[in-house]
Amino acid sequence: MKRREQFEQQGYLIARNVFTSDEVERLRKSAYTYRDEQEKLGLVKQVKQAASVKGDLLSKDGLGWVIYDPRIVAIATDLLGDTPVYFSDSTYQIGTGTRGFHRDNIDRYQFGQGADWDGNYPLIRFGIYLQDHDTYSGGIRFKTGSHNAVDGADVFADTRAGDIVVWNMRTLHSGNARRLKVLTKVPLHIGLENRLPDFLFREQQGERVSLFFSYGLEGKHLDRYLENHIQKRADMQENVRLSNYSPETLKKAEKGKIKVLDVKKMVG
Repeated sequence: MKRREQFEQQGYLIARNVFTSDEVERLRKSAYTYRDEQEKLGLVKQVKQAASVKGDLLSKDGLGWVIYDPRIVAIATDLLGDTPVYFSDSTYQIGTGTRGFHRDNIDRYQFGQGADWDGNYPLIRFGIYLQDHDTYSGGIRFKTGSHNAVDGADVFADTRAGDIVVWNMRTLHSGNARRLKVLTKVPLHIGLENRLPDFLFREQQGERVSLFFSYGLEGKHLDRYLENHIQKRADMQENVRLSNYSPETLKKAEKGKIKVLDVKKMVG
């Protein structure tokens, strides 16, 4: 099955061995470097046990290249069917954050209710997990086909360092997933997963470092997302204001066939 067909059927896709082990290590080192630098400036947000560094990925040279990397762009272009639009919606985390199934679109709380459910939804989110999660905890779970349905089969994304995972922003998913020491392929109900003691679960492979970034196609769905997610949320407005792109970075993005929206104009 071609990856676009698989993506449209499942609502998510795993691409194997996109990055080399050296690239993974470089990304991990850059993530810690930026975290340490930004922490001194008070620009690190703590979410449970995870540190989230303010400002988007494209504004950080050691990490932002993933946005216009030709391997990533090829996947995004294939799945979207046209030039991907980047709109400053990206971040990274170090550590373990919250878990719980949710969707990333605006009309996320009631399936089928709202303008997001009118036709195809051409907004996608990438996740790069810089450690193995094929047998370790800390990865992501999906409800298969839930971008077009109320629910779906609950599955672990068995990613390894170097893989990428991408999902339709209407797809139900849960991060920071935990695997049992026995029956490692069996996902528990989230409520039970959160209540059971830690000793029953597999540990993570070192500290969890993960990058997240989004693309879309220009049109009514992206316009609505920008209006409701970027323009109306104080945390997103702050993130945009702290994201500055050099002319060189914008040239690289253009050469890489990524359209970068000037979102700063929207937040003032």
